[in-house]
Amino acid sequence: MHRFFRVLSLLAASLSLGACAVSPQECDPRHADAGFATKFGCNVHGGYAQRIEQKEKILLDERKTNQLFRDTYAALDKERSEVGRELDRQRSEYAALNKAMDALLSELKQKTRGNQRLQGEIAALEKDMAGINRQDNVAVAQKQYELQKLRTRLASLEGDLGLR
Repeated sequence: MHRFFRVLSLLAASLSLGACAVSPQECDPRHADAGFATKFGCNVHGGYAQRIEQKEKILLDERKTNQLFRDTYAALDKERSEVGRELDRQRSEYAALNKAMDALLSELKQKTRGNQRLQGEIAALEKDMAGINRQDNVAVAQKQYELQKLRTRLASLEGDLGLR
């Protein structure tokens, strides 16, 4: 009987020592080949708890990163919709400008019927305006620059007609 206790105490001591040698990396609950001593050591020494804490930290970091992505996508969507609204606004402004330019040029054509030089300048303005309107993919700044040049030429024509 004494021998039985001795074997039992040796067995308990070896289990205890085996459990002490367990690292948190070995405490994977999915590890099916882990022995009783390893599982016991993971449970007693907090290996499972450390693993859970590590996984929760990773999960929180991933959630934070995911939220940053969602915030970035939301900002991009907002910017895209604002750019779309700005583009629509500019298109309507260009349409109004084209309408006003067409009305002005047709009025100027009537007033300058006998003057070939002014008729030629009006025709050149119409041609340039048509060229600008064909440029769909030109940057807004470039289009504004071209329109400013047209405005300057119109002001010059207005001065030539004595309307200024």
